[in-house]
Amino acid sequence: MHGWLCPNCLIALSVTGEEHHCCRCGWARRRTGQLWLTDRDITPKGFDLAAATRLQSLETHFWVHERRRRVDCLLHDLAATGQYAADLGCGTGGLLPLLEKRFSQVMAVDAHAILLEQAARNPSKAQLFQADICRSTLPSGTFSLIMAMDVIEHVAPDALLAEARRLSAPGGVLLLSAPASPSLWSAMDEMAGHRCRYTRGQMADELRRNGWIPTGYTHYQCLLFPLVWLSSVLGTRSHQKAERKPPVWLDRLLGSINHLETTLFKGHALPFGSSLLMWARAG
Repeated sequence: MHGWLCPNCLIALSVTGEEHHCCRCGWARRRTGQLWLTDRDITPKGFDLAAATRLQSLETHFWVHERRRRVDCLLHDLAATGQYAADLGCGTGGLLPLLEKRFSQVMAVDAHAILLEQAARNPSKAQLFQADICRSTLPSGTFSLIMAMDVIEHVAPDALLAEARRLSAPGGVLLLSAPASPSLWSAMDEMAGHRCRYTRGQMADELRRNGWIPTGYTHYQCLLFPLVWLSSVLGTRSHQKAERKPPVWLDRLLGSINHLETTLFKGHALPFGSSLLMWARAG
């Protein structure tokens, strides 16, 4: 594959089987198995190491498990298949198997080596690249599907969406998610490094001005919305702790409610919820 770009100089990288290297600035990334790591600190401002460490502990959380099912249904409905797919901000790689069963080659990008190393321990064949998701270094015009789940709220939105547009093949699809409903803003958002919680109109406007045509949306955790709203209003430490790591019985109860939602309403655009999912076509 050709067209890898230096994130600093935006010129073509020198590529071998084990290294990507910029002849101008010396930036380099080296391969160990499926993992490509840089030798420089590229920790993003909007998502620090503490947030990354918290993310590692959420893989079995009721919110994460059922959202994975919702994304799987969406990819099926979007008929998302082809040769190349990209996941910008892949984290620990929990969604990569959903792409791998539909695409021949999957490439995933995250700035945090600690998260990519965990992703590499999962049963996945995706190529994992350490890079700023707004300057991913991936080849232009290559990907039929680009996914960016719960990352746009951490970065400059125009930079991310312009990068996704650069990567998209003609007619490619972008699938986004972000925290929804400004009324839910709480200390948990501040702890997570969020810029904002999104409305549907805000996300659609950002997509359009960066060359994307919004084609659909839905929300997630519609049924649990009153409980999430109450938790955000109360905002005590005990509520925050219960939200991050609920007891087993509560995790199962809340998970069953989300499961009911994803089962009954998977083909419908839910009008509100704690998360917004939107998809768009390259214009």
